[in-house]
Amino acid sequence: MLFGAGGLIAQGQPGKRTPQLPERLFVDSVVASVNDSAILQSKLFATVSGSILGAEAQAGRSLTMNEIGQMTTRDLRSMISDYQMAQAARSFGNVPPQRFDMILESELERDKEDRRRDLGGWGELSAELERTGQTWRTYADGQRIEKLQMLAEQFSIYERLRKQSNLYLTPRMLRETYAQYKDQFVRPAMAQVSMVSFRGADAAERAAEASDLWADQVLTAREVADRYPPATPLLSMRAKSLQPRLRDFAIQGPVGNVSQPIPRPNGLVDVVKVMQFLPAKDGKFADPEVQSDIRRIASDKVIREFRAQALQRARQRTEVWIYQDGRRVPMR
Repeated sequence: MLFGAGGLIAQGQPGKRTPQLPERLFVDSVVASVNDSAILQSKLFATVSGSILGAEAQAGRSLTMNEIGQMTTRDLRSMISDYQMAQAARSFGNVPPQRFDMILESELERDKEDRRRDLGGWGELSAELERTGQTWRTYADGQRIEKLQMLAEQFSIYERLRKQSNLYLTPRMLRETYAQYKDQFVRPAMAQVSMVSFRGADAAERAAEASDLWADQVLTAREVADRYPPATPLLSMRAKSLQPRLRDFAIQGPVGNVSQPIPRPNGLVDVVKVMQFLPAKDGKFADPEVQSDIRRIASDKVIREFRAQALQRARQRTEVWIYQDGRRVPMR
């Protein structure tokens, strides 16, 4: 972990972790700096708090201190990369310094007017800044970094792609992309099913009743088996792992389709319900919709490569320091 902020995020009321920031933060500190721009602890806390809440909602549990520490480190590194791109923005492209400053100030003024209009006036904007623990200075600095990062990406990625797209999205690259991602365009039908196997002298009759019920009601395989014992539920199986008659039914789809009773040689009788279904695809390279998807995938790949190249250049042009336990140390 880059510094000890993770534990502070988890502090709150006794016996309860509260990853949210307090409404007012009277004492702030610098956790990192990129050239002459500082990343404040309050800004990192706000970012990490949102990440924690989202991760806990997805996991359905509270995060451990180790997980919070890892998330804090990850978010700080991401913020540092954003600041590095922002600091290097003027060195990207061929925009004269005066023109660059005019573009930046125009973007900042537009953002300020949009916020004022959305909130209803300058007084309301000031009140909102106070509520979130910001000042005009911290707000303006944050917006400047955001706009500089946006301009850096515009000049180093999108302008480059616009001017030279014919050099990157060549027929050869498109065919290579199709070959690499062919399973997105050509695949057999796939299904995930639940199944109930009935046994006993009257298995066929009970299976028929269960099939009608399962088609009409939202029930799990276990609930169906419990209503018509003796029966064995199988909650989730891939269609390709089933016997031919069951597999052939499953890959016809759609979701929710329930089979009639299907007997087996050993005396068991099965009823299958399709829980997930993907139809077969046979997209040819020359198909217009396939061409559109291939170009999108190839463009996304080029953009990722351009962004990585731009970030590497930005890192070479910036100096990063981490502030840990009151000491300034270079970032490793």
